[in-house]
Parts: sequence; structure tokens; C-alpha cells
Amino acid sequence: MTESQQSSFRILLVEDDPTNQYVFRAILSSRGYDVAIAEDGLLGLEAAFADRPDIILLDMMMPNMDGYEAAGILCADERTNTVPIVALTAKAMVGDREKCLAAGCDDYLAKPVGRQALLDLVERWLQDPPVDWLEKRQERNRRSA
Repeated sequence: MTESQQSSFRILLVEDDPTNQYVFRAILSSRGYDVAIAEDGLLGLEAAFADRPDIILLDMMMPNMDGYEAAGILCADERTNTVPIVALTAKAMVGDREKCLAAGCDDYLAKPVGRQALLDLVERWLQDPPVDWLEKRQERNRRSA
């Protein structure tokens, strides 16, 4: 992917920890991505609805509104229901991945996140997302409704 292609992608990072905000933004910006940051789930919803990003990186444990609730709202809203959501979370016990996916996330990456793992995941979703990811999301939405 060329730098001009990367810079055309908008990433919304919804993360409450300032250190993680700084590190993730630095990693993603170094590849030319345009990164916006929201400090909690409520601000993440506002940012996503106002400026539909190409992908949302969502911390699951935040104040005001956690990522689980935010993911469900983002998936159900017509303004964002076609935007991939990736859970970035320190919750890495058995069943946590499944809980994030059930909440509406399309993928999962456990913290601490390595630079290359983050870039690989973002590039995979922006360049060549799974063919059936929207169908899987819609099916999860139907089951949870």
C-alpha cells in the first residue's frame, strides 16, 4: 500500500489511556494514517457519527460508556454499521475474544499490542477484509435483537 493510499484512510481510536493514545497514534501515523482519538465510548460515538472513519479501534474498558456498549450502538446505527470495529483490550482471558465479538466487534487484539501486530491487523482490514464480515455482523445483530 502506498503512503498516499494510507493517508486517505481515517482511523478512529477510542481509548482512555493517554499513553496508549500516544503510542497507537504514533504507530499508525508513522504509516501515514489519519488518526482521530476519542477518550471514551460516548465521545467515540460522537466522533464516529460526525466523521465516519474507515475503521474503529475500540478499547473495551473505559469510563462513561465502555466499548461493549459502544460497539453495539455502532453496529446498529446506519451511519456506522458498515465500519469495521476492532477491540483493543487488556481483557485476554479465555472467552474475552468471544465476548468482544458478541458485543459487535469484528476482530480482537489483546494489549499489550506490538507495533507490527497492530499495523498488520489495520492493513488487513483496510486492504482485504474478510469477504463475509458484514454478513457475520448482521447475523450477530439479528441474534442479539
